[in-house]
Amino acid sequence: MPLEDRVLLVVAYWRTNLTFRQLASLFGVSKSAAGRIIDHLGPLLALQTRKRFRDGTVLIADGTLVPTRDHTVAEQSKNYRYSTNHQVVIDADTRFVVAVGRPVPGNRNDCKAWEISGAKAAVGHTPP
Repeated sequence: MPLEDRVLLVVAYWRTNLTFRQLASLFGVSKSAAGRIIDHLGPLLALQTRKRFRDGTVLIADGTLVPTRDHTVAEQSKNYRYSTNHQVVIDADTRFVVAVGRPVPGNRNDCKAWEISGAKAAVGHTPP
């Protein structure tokens, strides 16, 4: 499979909630090959988080519930679906994502998820 198609497979996995089986049928590979491609290329495509920001940088943090089939990391949330809470931090000027916290069970509120997901630690100390 060409590199362009492998990158597209990883991006489709990140952007959608498709299973490996569904992605495999879309891209004409086996389920295990889709998983290997995502495991290999995913970390290479991910950006490193910044620990320091210039003075006056405004960061915006928000939590989002992502539905998941894996009940070991998910809890039933306010929408009665099993989901995980993901904390995402963006730079207000560039709109680039600067940090994403580890997924926490979906029944946690955003303040608690901000602390335990690692998103707060990922952006480092920012002046008020």
